[in-house]
Amino acid sequence: MKIRYETSYLKDSDIEVLKTRFKEQIFTCDEQDHLEVEIMIAMPKFLKPENLDQYPNLKVVQVLTAGYDMLDLSYFKKRDIVLLNTKDVFSIQIAEDVFSKILYFNRNLKEHQDHMKDGVWKHVPVHYEIAESTVGILGTGSIGIEVAKRMKAFDAKVIGYRQSKQPAPYFDHVYHDEKGLNELYALSDYVVVALPLTEQTYHLIDKQAFTKMKSSAVIINVARGEIINQDDMIQALKAGTIRALGLDVMSPEPLPSDHPLWHMDHVFITPHNASASPYVRQRLIDHVTDTLQRIIKGLPYENRVI
Repeated sequence: MKIRYETSYLKDSDIEVLKTRFKEQIFTCDEQDHLEVEIMIAMPKFLKPENLDQYPNLKVVQVLTAGYDMLDLSYFKKRDIVLLNTKDVFSIQIAEDVFSKILYFNRNLKEHQDHMKDGVWKHVPVHYEIAESTVGILGTGSIGIEVAKRMKAFDAKVIGYRQSKQPAPYFDHVYHDEKGLNELYALSDYVVVALPLTEQTYHLIDKQAFTKMKSSAVIINVARGEIINQDDMIQALKAGTIRALGLDVMSPEPLPSDHPLWHMDHVFITPHNASASPYVRQRLIDHVTDTLQRIIKGLPYENRVI
């Protein structure tokens, strides 16, 4: 079996691990080596139809990201190519990032940082805790589950939303329809967005959604910026319809330096790096290794998109 890997992310040392583990397979990065490739490991940028057209025998693609909204899914369906993502690779660190953003607001970290700069000893009142709060998580996949698991340790009630009726551990209840989604908005002290971006989730959170939320609600988005109508989000914060925004993703990215979000109170922005971790590369290689093992043995995939 010939496996094509793309070199924009994977290092030589990563490939050596795979070659050692799968000695009977052929690994190639030769751009001219097209005909016999059955498996491809690549970043989304390479996975365009015009590139994939060069691989007539391609059967499985492992994209090295959790998100797949930048890919032409209809192309994969048309060619009957199995598409796998790396959803479990980034979940732990993204879950930790969610807490960093919530605690930033709850524990007044910006005010204390400003006081440190000025050498000021000053108490700042604390009005919120995660304990005994209700956390609504949009998306009960691997990221949502890791967030929910940690929220239970904080003694929070965890409710979720997903369209398909599948069980999810650590959630007290999961809604599946629009009525339930609106109930989640109304009940949640924190709304965590961890959904994939699709036609159905584009601008899922809009002006109407914000009117259903608590004025004390904090929105945390670690998914895709386009899931929230950004203009409506800004207006909701200005109007006091919500309390704060913790954003790892925006629209567009990079966010222009003159964008109003940079200069708004009660906004904490990180540059789409919630997935950063010293362990991410090892997790990625472990994931790819497991995927290849499943392909070779004909086992079911746990990370199948199509």
